[in-house]
Amino acid sequence: MRRVLCVLCVLLVVLSLAVLGVGIGAAAVQEVLKLDEKKSYVRNLDTGIEQNYTDILDSEQLEGNMLEFHIYVSKTGNPILDDYVLELRTNLDSPEWKFGDDLSHSANWIVWKGTEAHEHVVPKVILSGEVPKPIRKIKEPGFEGYDLYGIGEKDVYVELTVGPTRDGATLETIIQKLEPTMTFKSTSEAIRATKREMDTNLKEAKAKIGDYRLEEDIEELYEAGHPGWASKLSEHYNELSVGAEPKPVGLYAIIALMLGLISGAGIVYVYVSRGGGKGMDISEISSELDDTSGRIADKSSAINTLSTRFARSADEEQRNTARELLKIRASLNELANDIRTIADRIRGSR
Repeated sequence: MRRVLCVLCVLLVVLSLAVLGVGIGAAAVQEVLKLDEKKSYVRNLDTGIEQNYTDILDSEQLEGNMLEFHIYVSKTGNPILDDYVLELRTNLDSPEWKFGDDLSHSANWIVWKGTEAHEHVVPKVILSGEVPKPIRKIKEPGFEGYDLYGIGEKDVYVELTVGPTRDGATLETIIQKLEPTMTFKSTSEAIRATKREMDTNLKEAKAKIGDYRLEEDIEELYEAGHPGWASKLSEHYNELSVGAEPKPVGLYAIIALMLGLISGAGIVYVYVSRGGGKGMDISEISSELDDTSGRIADKSSAINTLSTRFARSADEEQRNTARELLKIRASLNELANDIRTIADRIRGSR
């Protein structure tokens, strides 16, 4: 019984390996054509610029530009079945395919039919077409069941697919899709300009009032296919952020804190100068006072930057604030100098 079981196990292993070998062989046969991506190239007929095939992959191309694809294809050497064909497909506008001496203006076209065609060298595939307008299907929250369209980057493709056909017009199954598939984005100068304006408005608003969920909503609105509304809302959001911008009350708190440091410095000076500081590290104290003076000077510089921004405002209240800040800055500079003087006197009292 054990021998029978062993024999059955061996037969199962052999059968599995045989099936695996057939599967591997079948997979290898599927690769009957290959795309030469290094030799293939794309020419922009509007600009005259010529780029390698791979340079166009996932790039942005402007709507209305005419592109001409020169795609080199060769056989791998694997067996080619008689009913194999090559399907050419694209969503470029006004496409014109050229395969050997034949031309087609269809979005998809079946070529390379029959044994005789399979025996010869595969002709270079040439396609010219116009980059479509960047209009695509979008999803509206709460209205997912409706077919809506918005303005935004549109996926454009050029596909070459091998497979068998029965009617000569459509593929029965897909045997091989030549890689890499040409994909890129359709866009426009207007969309690019709108994106820059939106990003600038949101950046300025963020600098004034910090992060808010509204920024994410505006960006999502742009991505969803509404760049015009997103740009306008970002502009209004930036304008509103001026009114919501924190007033310089925090600066006065900082100034009060620094005044406390200044008072503390004066107390230290009086204490040391009257002999109460015997045994203290005078050099360390004077050094710390110098550091305090430096920090006050830094804050003074920051106040100057803020006052300059307020001074350029069209709002009279903000311009008045700018004048007050300049006065405070002048006072801070004087106090910083006084602290340095105190530090010098402490060093001289040793």
